[in-house]
Amino acid sequence: MITVHPLRLRAFIAQVDTGAGADGCWVWRGHTSGDGYGVFGQPSTGAHRVAYELMVRPIPEGKSIDHTCHNQDRSCPGGSTCQHRLCVNPLHLEAVTQGENVLRSAHTMPHHNAAKTHCPQGHEYTPENTYSRRTAKGTARRECKTCRRTRLAQRPAA
Repeated sequence: MITVHPLRLRAFIAQVDTGAGADGCWVWRGHTSGDGYGVFGQPSTGAHRVAYELMVRPIPEGKSIDHTCHNQDRSCPGGSTCQHRLCVNPLHLEAVTQGENVLRSAHTMPHHNAAKTHCPQGHEYTPENTYSRRTAKGTARRECKTCRRTRLAQRPAA
């Protein structure tokens, strides 16, 4: 859990622009990291993480903070210039697993792959026609069973 001295709390609040109102993005005006996130304190902690813990609750073990405002803005280009990385409005922050965070962002390859409904040969990904497995790195992979059967049948006999 993040602890903030009352005087540091005032310093935190002074770095937040709430001009967009209660429902808008509260933009962090303080220091930022190289990848575009606001940072606060020593050691440096994500300003969005500090805001979540101060105004919502402690971040559960194994969870990351997702900017839900980013997921709703399809015009955002993503990456280090994403303006949503500076948002510290607790209404826009949600504690989720890192995997869910990655799947929610329209700018990630896992998101694009999960949205695919057919394999490259046009076979539909259905529970009956989809083979799912985890790689050695722990990432999920899915494969069309029709294409897998065809590929295995074309292997030369040993």
